[in-house]
Amino acid sequence: MSEKTLQATPKRRQDARKKGQVLKSQELVSSFMLLGFVALMKYWLPVMITKMGELFIYVYSLPFDWSLQSVSTLMVNLLWLGIQIVGPVFIVGVLIAIAGNYMQVKSLFTIEPLKPQLSRINPINGAKRMFGVKAWVELAKSLLKVICIGYFLYATIRDNLQVYPALQQLSVTQSAMYIGNALLSLAWKISLAFVFIAILDFLYQWWDYEKNLRMSHEEMKEEFKQTEGNPQVKSEIRKKQRAVSMRRMMQDLQTADVVVTNPTHFAVALHYDAKENPAPYVVAKGADQVAFRIREKAKEYGIVVLENKPLARALYAQVEIGQTVPADLYKAVAEVLAFVYRLKKKRIKAL
Repeated sequence: MSEKTLQATPKRRQDARKKGQVLKSQELVSSFMLLGFVALMKYWLPVMITKMGELFIYVYSLPFDWSLQSVSTLMVNLLWLGIQIVGPVFIVGVLIAIAGNYMQVKSLFTIEPLKPQLSRINPINGAKRMFGVKAWVELAKSLLKVICIGYFLYATIRDNLQVYPALQQLSVTQSAMYIGNALLSLAWKISLAFVFIAILDFLYQWWDYEKNLRMSHEEMKEEFKQTEGNPQVKSEIRKKQRAVSMRRMMQDLQTADVVVTNPTHFAVALHYDAKENPAPYVVAKGADQVAFRIREKAKEYGIVVLENKPLARALYAQVEIGQTVPADLYKAVAEVLAFVYRLKKKRIKAL
């Protein structure tokens, strides 16, 4: 097999897509989910704190005498408050996940990746996956994430190191709000850094996807055979089709009134019946060897063979089998048919 250097064809891409091999970066989806959560928390966190306060107040205000009805009411109320607290977070996560995957993969359903493959339990292939390029890329992404988290955490503590001792002079609410804003700013910076890492991962996934889809010259030829058909098979089919067409044409030749020849290069057989068609039409034509066979068959069938070089060339070039003679050749064809009819009358009288 030669080296795979050719770009993938549309069929190759379509076949790969059916097998579940698509261009997709999971890092891109995860990073945008994190970014969406951070953006949501900036506006939803105060509401969550309020709802959680209502939850604690509701729990502490419950009576001590329990019954089956009170327990069921408690569970329903707790479930509803829990949905109100985490529901928007869940909805945002689901929407971002669906949108992120759809933008990369579009609509696709296939079970090919779920089918068992022996190559997955092959220890050699497993070692290649462990120490291959993808493994090193995953390691680099993990290290880069750890470095980003560590740097931004260090920068946040460094910038607020003089402020933290003064928080003890503030109320608990004020201190919590300040620390919350600092943590939110830290999460915002980390999420933006993760988006940048995800963009790099998407570029790598695109490069790896295109590399895996590349084709060799042999694969390109094999695909051409599958789509366009084997040239040898197509040649045989065309040969058989020509043979069938030739036999049919020779059978239709029996209905011809005259065969106009070049005399050796072209032969065109004409038939005229006013009841069938108002104009004469071609029932057979051919050049060289086919023209020779038409002449021989015409003699065998007792059909008049008439030499008319200009008319034979014009009919062969302008009229296909089954088509009527064009108007500009009516006069010449009429003269030929008139001659043939006169010749047939003479033969009948002679008999």
